[in-house]
Amino acid sequence: MSNFNLKSYFTFLSRNKTYTAVNVFGLAVSLTFVIIIGLYTWQEFYIDRQHSKAKRIYNIGLNMDDGTWRTANCHHAVLRYLRSRYPEIEQTCGFTAGSLKLKDNGNFVNLNVLEADSTFFSMFDFPFVQGNRINCLDQKGNIVLTESAARRLFGNTAVIGRTLTTAENNHFRITGVVKDFDNTFIDKDIQGVIDFSYTINMANMDENFPHMVNITGAASFVQVREGCDFAAKQKDVDAYFQTFWEDNHPIITRLDKLYFSGLDAFLMQMGNLTLVKILLAVGIAILLFSIMNYVNLTVAQSGYRAREMATRRLFGCTKGTVGVNMFTESLVMCVISMLIAVTLACACAPYASQLLDTKLDLSLLASPLTVGIMAAFILLVSLASGVLPATILSRVKPIEVVRGTFRTHTKMIFSRVFITVQNIITITMLACAMIMSMQMLHLTKAPLGFNTENIICIEYPDNYSSRNSGEFEDRLRSLPFVKAVAPSCGTPATGGNNKTVTFDGEKREWSFQFISGTPEMMKIYGLTLKNDLHAKGDSIVYLNDMAMKALQMKPTDRHLSSRYEQIRYGYFRKNAEFGGVLNELRIRNILEEQHPLLVQACNNIQNPWNISILVSGDPVEAYAKIKDVYKEVFHEDIDESSSPFVDKYVQERFKQELRTTKIVSLFAFIAIIISLLGLVAMSTYFIQQRAREIAVRKVFGSTGNQIRLRLIRTFMLYVGIAFIIAVPIVVHFMSKWIEQYSYRIIWWPWIVAAGVIVMLISLAAVAVQSWMASNENPVKNIRQE
Repeated sequence: MSNFNLKSYFTFLSRNKTYTAVNVFGLAVSLTFVIIIGLYTWQEFYIDRQHSKAKRIYNIGLNMDDGTWRTANCHHAVLRYLRSRYPEIEQTCGFTAGSLKLKDNGNFVNLNVLEADSTFFSMFDFPFVQGNRINCLDQKGNIVLTESAARRLFGNTAVIGRTLTTAENNHFRITGVVKDFDNTFIDKDIQGVIDFSYTINMANMDENFPHMVNITGAASFVQVREGCDFAAKQKDVDAYFQTFWEDNHPIITRLDKLYFSGLDAFLMQMGNLTLVKILLAVGIAILLFSIMNYVNLTVAQSGYRAREMATRRLFGCTKGTVGVNMFTESLVMCVISMLIAVTLACACAPYASQLLDTKLDLSLLASPLTVGIMAAFILLVSLASGVLPATILSRVKPIEVVRGTFRTHTKMIFSRVFITVQNIITITMLACAMIMSMQMLHLTKAPLGFNTENIICIEYPDNYSSRNSGEFEDRLRSLPFVKAVAPSCGTPATGGNNKTVTFDGEKREWSFQFISGTPEMMKIYGLTLKNDLHAKGDSIVYLNDMAMKALQMKPTDRHLSSRYEQIRYGYFRKNAEFGGVLNELRIRNILEEQHPLLVQACNNIQNPWNISILVSGDPVEAYAKIKDVYKEVFHEDIDESSSPFVDKYVQERFKQELRTTKIVSLFAFIAIIISLLGLVAMSTYFIQQRAREIAVRKVFGSTGNQIRLRLIRTFMLYVGIAFIIAVPIVVHFMSKWIEQYSYRIIWWPWIVAAGVIVMLISLAAVAVQSWMASNENPVKNIRQE
């Protein structure tokens, strides 16, 4: 008997299927999520670490609006000033975003590109599939495609030397193919890189600096010589900025620190450190759940193996041998659970990638570091779950086993603590998930003053607005499900144009928003008026209250004030009539800072940017048919970089928050499931351990209801203690989280709701076992004992 084998252990598992299923399923599912979270965290913290010169490359950003807006973008022209001032700069690189409309057998294909300096691939070590990174951008007409773009355009054939022709008959020679921009600060939608000189936005051109500029229109980087800390020159660079670009203050950030810098960015992807921390916390919580269940159930079951271990002791097993046996058994269980977890993680990776908005690299699971971490985890969990029962069983006295008192001695030592901690974590996670979900629902469903349901808004393609827009609109109006069509320059959901003006004799700046559309746009979005002046004419302008104040007008005025001409955008008519004051209208979303707003209703919109379509029936089906019409008229696909459905477009403002909420809610659900499984198993064994006590109470006159109440009350006590501890934890975290929203819910009742839900779950988990135990024949248990 001193020689150990696993046969008795597998026999024990086969006879205790609930214990086996809960342990394997709970641990495997938990490890699945921990593996996914681990991969995501690893990738996030190693973003852009592949660049060999990462510690010598610095991003030049801007600190504007007295520090309230910090961005990683800066005008491209700044780089030439920095090169002339600082000899330690070896090279610079700037880039902005653009697009190419490529000819493709009578149709057009849009390609998102970076317009970059020729030093782009010299500074950044993005891996090449084909071509020479050293000279791939040395000529103006060269283009480097991403791997997926090359495959999309040419299949699997060689592409080096081939030519791309644009709608404007510009020709680009393919000189390289680079790996897709995954897990980097470069926008993942970028499909190619061309020379910076192809930028068509005059505000991004160096020759117009610093007068007519798009301040944040480019991403600008400098590479310094070895040993130079360029960030330490922040004050000197700031002072130098004031000599050529007054009132603009630089932010210098090293490349390997840029991703989690917290800066806003155009063209670049920035990391969400808060989300990473939340995922780590949730992953650790779920991991603790599974370990607690595993250890708790192993200890609880140790009483049922006392006779086996006592017999082993009688036949020569030492205490150390018992410990080794328990450790080995736990090791086998952990290895099985880990193998299942890795399989599940690979199967769930596509969904996880979509949820986390990043591509998970499963090849990392085969790295020596990952394998080592998994092995260490298995050993630690096996040790923890083996030592506790081994410590108990190694002290078993044969007389306790014979009397049947051993289980009574061990029944509550660990269970109370583990169940209470599980309930604390479950209540905390559930309360946070419910508060976050309700707050997001509150934001996305907030009244904005305009309609969003059943409206599809798409952008017209470049260079085709005036030529084919009329045909497209006529085709749309002929569709049976289309109720109204309205071309426009901007919409209430997009906000239109912005123009900042300081009137003569005033210091205050007024930031105006301009939206121009046909009268049908007003009807589609349901824009209403406080006072309708019933103005007639080809162009009628409506103002909100802030615009009335800025233009020094009164609701009784019949004409626009003289200030209108000072702020008027080009597509607003000079002789426009004043139509009245708009009811409260919040453009874009409920949290957007509101501005003086001018809405023009004009019968003839020249060069519209958007077209809004009010549909009946299923919007998704309607959109599919609209896409076909669009392709037939414009010979290209609709730009779907943002949602065409207006209600979804508004929600995209909260995309990051919604993703975080969805993740927390998912993990809260998993935590509840694991907790429930553990609670069911533990209540089963706990009630079995008290079988003799229950039988004796029934013999002495206790009713079934009294016994059930006593058993259930024990578990409800754990929930009550957990709730008292969880409340301040939830208040601490959620009070800080919700303060960031000016439009927020009353959130504290959801803490109570979470406690009630966990209580009901616990009640349901123990009710069945309690009912069975209270109705069992007491003679059976007394005779067995």
